[in-house]
Amino acid sequence: MNNFTSTGKRRPDQLTPHPENVKIYGDLADSELVESVKQKGILNPLLVTYDNRIISGHRRWDAAKVADLETVPVVVFGSDDELDILEALIESNRQREKTNEQIAREGDALKTVSAERAKRRQGQRNDLNIVEHVPQCSVNNFTNGKARDIAAKKLGVSGKHLDTAIKVVSVIDELSNSGREDEAKQLRQTLNNGSVRKAYQTVKQNYSAPQAEIPVAAKVEPKQSHLTLDAWDMMNEPDRAVALATKGTHTFNTTNDNIEWASWSWNPVTGCLHGCTYCYARDIASRFYGYLGGVEERFKPVFYPDRLTAPANTKQPNLDTIDDPVKRLGKQNVFVCSMADLFGKWVPNEWIEAVLQQAWDNPQWNFLFLTKFPIRMAEFEYPDNAWLGTTVDKQWAVERAEKAFDKLRVGGYRGVAWLSCEPMLEKLTFSSLNMFDWLVVGGSSGSNTDAAFKPPFDWTVHLWNQAKRYGLPVYMKTNLGIENEVRVREYPVEL
Repeated sequence: MNNFTSTGKRRPDQLTPHPENVKIYGDLADSELVESVKQKGILNPLLVTYDNRIISGHRRWDAAKVADLETVPVVVFGSDDELDILEALIESNRQREKTNEQIAREGDALKTVSAERAKRRQGQRNDLNIVEHVPQCSVNNFTNGKARDIAAKKLGVSGKHLDTAIKVVSVIDELSNSGREDEAKQLRQTLNNGSVRKAYQTVKQNYSAPQAEIPVAAKVEPKQSHLTLDAWDMMNEPDRAVALATKGTHTFNTTNDNIEWASWSWNPVTGCLHGCTYCYARDIASRFYGYLGGVEERFKPVFYPDRLTAPANTKQPNLDTIDDPVKRLGKQNVFVCSMADLFGKWVPNEWIEAVLQQAWDNPQWNFLFLTKFPIRMAEFEYPDNAWLGTTVDKQWAVERAEKAFDKLRVGGYRGVAWLSCEPMLEKLTFSSLNMFDWLVVGGSSGSNTDAAFKPPFDWTVHLWNQAKRYGLPVYMKTNLGIENEVRVREYPVEL
């Protein structure tokens, strides 16, 4: 490797654009940049390789050609390693505004960098006769999984999000290469102007999307129906892929009459680490989840891959035959992870993405999500049939909820956004409710450790007045202790 950095000048015709820049970004100088270069020249040097390939400054180089500049200032990159060069090319574009397609192409390139470096390290160990009990599948696992996660982290997206975007871009390239440019253009517009998820849905519906390869040796049925966090951490990428592809026979559970607006519950993930003393779910788990071990083990986070197909397995009643509009709504609504917080900071992204994929794939249902981690909820992408909710039980949680749901709205979320102030443990005051569509308010029915709690009536009135100021429908739970004759029961959709 030539470890040097030098400055100088080059004629534009001596320089060549790096092919990865064309592939990833593909943009040239606009008229404004050309005019600026004509008047002021190039103020920031181009970053080039020792053999005159441009790493950074392609638009400036293009403007210099149009402006007929004789020379341009350059800085020569201090490495001739192709992986260093590719990484520098992407790093130099960190601050620019990018499309989803450009992010996907960056991620694909960074995956290559990480995977190739892993192979080099393994090769160096072999050359030095360093004996390590590391099977080849571990190297492949890095190539297939961790390389993706490293790339995703650098780009500020989840690994699943990056994989999905890369799959869409690969279909765009296939369409372009086969002369179907109009279709490629339309899919590109969906990807960049709509969302990665919507573009992927288009791919699934209209094209043969590339699937992740699973080694033949890994194509075995999981040995257990549930996976703890520790078990998941110990699995390699192929085995995780097998688990996520499990086809189970489970269907939804029916809820009791206390949740009349959701007739079904679905728990592909159970358990929580919040430690809320008023939690009813922990009490249920301690009674019925004995197969997970002792009492302390029964409410630790667990993933049930064979429950993922429950939305497709459950037959929805004919809604047209149900006269009661509330019951009709309830038969369409599914309360997701009523025995967990799906967006808890301890939950792996892959578990969350696997659950959300079912919401995308099953538009016949409305999926109701509820979390105490709304900031993390706002990191994902959702179909319109996902109802997103957050629990606000004390005043400190108000600002967090407003901030997260404002981010969701700005990001394009169009589904039902709801607030669950249950149990309402303090008098709550919001600065704005513009980002929400529905307010559910309640007390605490009691748990093994906490007595039942009914908030003072004026707290409920105070919250109701705020909701009405913003035109929000309100649903008051029975545990408020308000008589049914005066208890408000409104819904976020027309019945």
